[in-house]
Amino acid sequence: MKATLRVTVVMMVMAFLFSSLKPNVVYGQKATFKNCSLEMNVKDNNGKKKMVCHFSADFTGMKKHDVQIYMEIESPKGTLHEYLDDDEGGEGSMRLPVQKVKNFKNKNKTDKFVLNDKIIWMFNSDLHPKKGKHTYYVRLVAYDAQTYDEIGHSNYMSYTMTGK
Repeated sequence: MKATLRVTVVMMVMAFLFSSLKPNVVYGQKATFKNCSLEMNVKDNNGKKKMVCHFSADFTGMKKHDVQIYMEIESPKGTLHEYLDDDEGGEGSMRLPVQKVKNFKNKNKTDKFVLNDKIIWMFNSDLHPKKGKHTYYVRLVAYDAQTYDEIGHSNYMSYTMTGK
C-alpha cells in the first residue's frame, strides 16, 4: 500500500511539473489559397492581351520568411506545359516550363500573414499554346523564398486556347 501511495504521489508531482511547462510549439509552414480566378484576354495599356490570375492567401509558420508564388501552366493536367526555346546565345534549343514567378514580402516578419486581392499575370504570347485547341490547367504554387520548399498550392483553374 505504501508503494502504491508513493507511486501516486510521484506521478502527481510529475503531472504538476509538466503541466506548468509551456510547450515549444513550432507550426509547419502552410499556404492556403482562396478566391482564385482566371481572367483571359485582359488588355494592357498598349492593347496587348494577357491572362490574369486573381487570388488571396493565408500563410502560417513564416516568421522572417518571404514567399514566392509560381503560376504554373499544365497540359494535360499534371504535366507542366513546356515550349521550345530557340536560344540565340549559343546554348541550343531547350524545353522550358511555362510559368510566372512573383515574390511577396512578409513585411512584419510575423509567423502568420495574409495576401489579399493580389494578381499574377502573363502575356498570352508567353503561354506558347500547342497547335490546335487544348485545355490548359493553371494553379498557383507557394514556396518559402529562403528554403525553396513548397508550402501549398491552389486548386486548378482551366482555360481553352487554340494555337497555330
